[in-house]
Amino acid sequence: MTSCVCLFLESRISEHYEAEWPPNLDALATAPANHRLLFEEDAVRVLEVAVEPGERENLHYDRWPSIMVVLARPNYRNFDADGNAFPPSGGTPTNPSLPRALRLPPQRLHAIEVAADAPHSFRGIRIEFKRSWCRGRLGVP
Repeated sequence: MTSCVCLFLESRISEHYEAEWPPNLDALATAPANHRLLFEEDAVRVLEVAVEPGERENLHYDRWPSIMVVLARPNYRNFDADGNAFPPSGGTPTNPSLPRALRLPPQRLHAIEVAADAPHSFRGIRIEFKRSWCRGRLGVP
């Protein structure tokens, strides 16, 4: 029964995601200067993320849940589609030691801007999980 429910939900979630996450606003499509594809297969996509001091990346979304491994974290601000600043997705770290790994949910349209006086760029590796919980738990492709 659980597998039937999960398969039903999978098809509904997939249809919903296609309408809610148009391909032209994906990080690789709209912010290619800041996102580089390192690896991709059916279940996983790995991106290198880099934003230079004084730079604001183009608005984009991150469609899938992910693990972000932060390699370099200068002062930066997040912005939504309306240009409003909002707190970092992983919060402000109490311990600034790097690298730092954090679990992130899918993220709607956003952009980060690194402070112009930052001593270095923002750098990270985003590991995106393209399959949902049900598929992964049930071994369904």
